[in-house]
Amino acid sequence: MFALKSINRHHVLIVGLAVLVGLFLVFWPFFEQWGMDEGALVNEETATAYTPSATFAPERVSFSVQFKDEVSPYRLMSIFVMPGEAVELKAVFTEAKGSAEIKTSAGAIRETGPEAWVWTAPDQPGLYPLHLTEGRAGETITLNAFVKVPFDHSQDALNGYRIGDYADVPLDGNPLYNEPDGFVEVTPENQEAYVSPHFQLKQFVCKQAADFPKYLILRERLLLKLEMLLEAVNERGIAANTFHVMSAFRTPFYNKSIGNRTTYSRHLYGGAADLFIDTDGDDYMDDLDDDGEVTVAEARWMAALVEEKTGAPWYQPFIGGLGIYSPAPHRGPFIHVDVRGQKARW
Repeated sequence: MFALKSINRHHVLIVGLAVLVGLFLVFWPFFEQWGMDEGALVNEETATAYTPSATFAPERVSFSVQFKDEVSPYRLMSIFVMPGEAVELKAVFTEAKGSAEIKTSAGAIRETGPEAWVWTAPDQPGLYPLHLTEGRAGETITLNAFVKVPFDHSQDALNGYRIGDYADVPLDGNPLYNEPDGFVEVTPENQEAYVSPHFQLKQFVCKQAADFPKYLILRERLLLKLEMLLEAVNERGIAANTFHVMSAFRTPFYNKSIGNRTTYSRHLYGGAADLFIDTDGDDYMDDLDDDGEVTVAEARWMAALVEEKTGAPWYQPFIGGLGIYSPAPHRGPFIHVDVRGQKARW
């Protein structure tokens, strides 16, 4: 009797497993399609799994990816697009011609030439990583693609988050100052995501008091500039894995609430950051010259690194504003950098 029961149970177990495998095979295409259409949460988890090196490393690979008007050699970078937007992508090889393939869990990929593609973003806002892998060394560049939430500028808020009013007419007709078409949605799940090798999404969120979801704009060129500046800081012997970003994106609502009357601040358009070096995590600029004091000299030291690059031909797309700020009772010294496309100093 015992043996018979054991055989029957064993038989039932095998049959049950066979049924589960069969169901999996039948419904797998639907699960896969679901992941293509609604995979934002899964992709957020993938993106936040990235961790930079314990000690600073530039995190470059042997090839680059070209997208929009940018070229990135980093193994992680971000792009910000609207739902259904088509983005041209190309693998760029600085030495011998190589080969690359691209993979993504969402959107549509169409090959347009040798190591060139058009990626059409999903209609659903969220975070969707794309992975470009070089064929010889097997190195991979991940592009964290953030699909934005469209915004109607006849409204004052987006899902309860105050935005405020943008200028109807761009400054001097410059498209950098067009009204934003949408905003990146920031949630508890995606705020830890790295948007470049050494910076996380949460570092660029507006400081206004609000519950999640929050919304921001961030320009890819600003991320590239910050990575270059951080590398220059480390080359000078300051072991910094990131900058303390005091203020990056600001909504027009918040900008006005803190007393700023600048209608066209680059902060409103996601192209500026106020920052300082804080390797000890005390939320204050480090004593960079080891003189026992933290003064405007530290901000000038950082600004000098920016100025050193200004004359280089390759740096011209990154030219922008540079401001030096002295300590105040409520904060330490810092610098402002932006990517407005023309030189401005204060």
